[in-house]
Amino acid sequence: MMDAQPYTLEQLKAYAEQLLSELKSGCVLWLSGDLGSGKTTFTQALVRAAGGDEAHSPSYSLVHQYDTPRGKIVHADCYRLNDPVEALDLDLTSQAEDAFLSVIEWPEQGVPYIPEPDCHLSFEHGNQPDIRNLRRIR
Repeated sequence: MMDAQPYTLEQLKAYAEQLLSELKSGCVLWLSGDLGSGKTTFTQALVRAAGGDEAHSPSYSLVHQYDTPRGKIVHADCYRLNDPVEALDLDLTSQAEDAFLSVIEWPEQGVPYIPEPDCHLSFEHGNQPDIRNLRRIR
């Protein structure tokens, strides 16, 4: 695990592009962090970098799928799950089998009923309004 590194929102977008180039097809990416810490912004940058359409927060529909030239990106948000077993209804494990990339926000809310991560990032608010601290856990 690395120490948290500060990023501006623009630098986060550039990091998303860099990370996308490193990820293998079928990768599961967990994004943890407080509300407004940059998880959805990061996912939007990943989808854009993969050549997909504008990504939206899945907070209310819980799961969105985006077609990209590299393959399907599944974007899930487990924030509103009241019990981890509710993650079974999202069927993220089988969706991940078909996807180029699966991004799961608030994974802590769905464990152990979500796919294990290949990469896990944690986001925190920084000491300035446009700064986010990013830590790679896995």
